[in-house]
Amino acid sequence: MRVGPAFLQTFVSQVVQSAASIGTGILIARALGPTGQGQYAVVAAAVALAVVVASFGQFEGNVLSSAGSSESGRVLLVRSVIHSGAVAAILLLTEPAWRPELGVTGQTRVPVLFTVILAFEVEAALIRGINLGQHHVTAYNIAALLQRFAYLALVAALWIMARMRLDLVLSMWALAAMTSVGVSGTWIWARSQRGPVNWRSLASRWTNNVRKGLRALITISVTLVLVRCDVWMLGPLLGIQTVGQVSIASSLAEWLWYIPSILGNLLFAAAAAGTGEQTVRQIAKASRAVVTLVIPTTVTLMLLGRWIVPTIYGIAYQEAGTLFVILLPGMAAVAIHLVIDSYFSGKGFPAISIWAAIGALVAKVVLNLMFIGRYGMIGAVTGTTVVYVTLLVVKLIALCRETGQPARAFLVPTWGETVGNVVAARAWILDRLRLA
Repeated sequence: MRVGPAFLQTFVSQVVQSAASIGTGILIARALGPTGQGQYAVVAAAVALAVVVASFGQFEGNVLSSAGSSESGRVLLVRSVIHSGAVAAILLLTEPAWRPELGVTGQTRVPVLFTVILAFEVEAALIRGINLGQHHVTAYNIAALLQRFAYLALVAALWIMARMRLDLVLSMWALAAMTSVGVSGTWIWARSQRGPVNWRSLASRWTNNVRKGLRALITISVTLVLVRCDVWMLGPLLGIQTVGQVSIASSLAEWLWYIPSILGNLLFAAAAAGTGEQTVRQIAKASRAVVTLVIPTTVTLMLLGRWIVPTIYGIAYQEAGTLFVILLPGMAAVAIHLVIDSYFSGKGFPAISIWAAIGALVAKVVLNLMFIGRYGMIGAVTGTTVVYVTLLVVKLIALCRETGQPARAFLVPTWGETVGNVVAARAWILDRLRLA
């Protein structure tokens, strides 16, 4: 895979997606208020974690299994349909056990909508794995773009009709996910090589695919709990309105991850085919580019954050502005970590990936228990930043030992390299504008 062109295409796509997602989030937060936003954040966090667990590492398994080939595309697609259907069936059968955990007492439609959303999000994740594994970056980007814009349009329609309620917002989420899955799944089927799709072909190497994804499942599940545990811990300790404030600060600060997450996914797909010197050079170059972009952005946002958040989301989220500023250094650390960690992801998620994530989660829970009672929301987000910076340091040390490269190879960009990246990006964008 040519990471540079793929990144530039995905970068433009991600910028557009980000604008759509920010717009959707603003509409939801303003209409539902801190309490409703807190409920929405709990449901969204539950979906995010459940998608990772229910996918059972098969996004990563599909990437590793495809390895640039479209030969098994149809088989993997049918497997993903069976997989997501099984998820929906299990959820429906076990609803009494998990319904109270959503924290939406009296809203009977929410558990059903949660089930539908989760099934389609699992399917969408597995389809993204097929696209990325086949190195079909255009399809990977269009699937995400379609879902984001469909969700924005549907939520905007609710806003115009003055019908913004939690259950209706979740219904629009489900519809947007279904649209993306339908279009992307049809595209995969059409472009993949023809071959028998029967029980034998479906079962063949399925166990191996699950095994490939198991380490990813453990690592990413723990990481997601690490990222979202504030939402679950703060509600019982400080109330649902606090969750609303922290969720806004976190979701806005997490935009620092978006460009690095693009690089991380593309480099993961490249590293899955081999982790030689060329891959290490790609990761080092990408990491330096992220440092060039993220550090100045972080400093600027720290200066303006207390004003930006209430301006965007409304005066009700004044406290979220302070939380946002405290979170920014930690989010910048995660942004760099996402690129560095693609080396270990491409190696199949070795022990360092799992134990670093577990250690960070334990540290975050302990710090929350120590700080929340004394310092409230401020204590929670301060602990988060400390943990994220520490996680980057640990993973950087491991990478330097593994590759024999010094830390500066991943963290210190040269002026010539920075100028070259800007020139290349400008040339690519102008070329696409001429073609348009």
